[in-house]
Amino acid sequence: MFSQLKPALKYFAILALVLGMGMSVWLIPGNVKKEKEASITTPIDAKDEAGRYIQKASENFFYHEFDEAIGNYKKAITAYEKDGKLKKAAKVFESIGDLYKFRRNLNESEKHYKLAMENHRKNKDSLSEARAMNLAGDLYMEREDFPPAGNWYKKGLDLVKNDPPHLIKALLLENMGHYFWKTENVPEAIVQFTRARDTFSALENQMGYDHISAVLNKLRTGQSHGHSIPEEGLTYHRSPPPKRSNP
Repeated sequence: MFSQLKPALKYFAILALVLGMGMSVWLIPGNVKKEKEASITTPIDAKDEAGRYIQKASENFFYHEFDEAIGNYKKAITAYEKDGKLKKAAKVFESIGDLYKFRRNLNESEKHYKLAMENHRKNKDSLSEARAMNLAGDLYMEREDFPPAGNWYKKGLDLVKNDPPHLIKALLLENMGHYFWKTENVPEAIVQFTRARDTFSALENQMGYDHISAVLNKLRTGQSHGHSIPEEGLTYHRSPPPKRSNP
C-alpha cells in the first residue's frame, strides 16, 4: 500500500515546491521584477537644433497642440536657414501645409505649400517643387475640386517630365491618372497610369507596380472609380512622435 502512495506523495511534493517558488516571488521584495512602462513616445534627441524643433513639433501634433507645433516648425526653418541648410528649411513648409490640411484650414495649407514651392525654386530643386505641387493637387483632389487639382498635378509633371524615374514622378503620374478617371477621360487615365506603372517598374517598386496594374485592370474592364486618393501628407506625423519633453 505504501508503494501505491509513493507516486501521489511525489506529485504533492513537486506541487508544494512549485507553489512555494511561486509564492516567494510575491513575498520576497528583492525578487520582484516590475516591468518598466514603455513610453508611447521616443526621446527628443536630435543632434542639431532644427531637428529637435521638428521632434518637438511632432510631439505637439501628437498631443493636439497645433499652434505650438506650427511655432516649432517655424523655429526649425529659422535654424536650418541659419545653418545654411536651405533645402531642408524649404521642406518644412510642406509639413506646416500638411498640419493645416489636417486641421481643415485649406487656405493656410495651400499658402504654405506655395511657400515651399517658392523656396524649392530658389534652391533650384525642381523635384522638391514638384512634390509640393503634388501635395497642393491632393488638397483639391480630396475635396473633389478637380480643375485646380489637375492644374497642380500638370505643373508638377511639367517640372519632372524629362527627369529620370523617381518616386515623386511616379506619384504625380498616378494622381494625374486618378484626375482623368474622376473626370471620365478614361483613355487619358490609362495613358497616365501606364506611365506611372512603367516608372514604378523602373524603380523596382513592386508594390507600386502591382497597385497600378490592378488599377489599369479595373479601368480596362469598365469599372467605376470607387478609389479614394491616398493621402500623401503628414509625412512627419506618421513616424512615432518623440517623448514628452520636460517644460
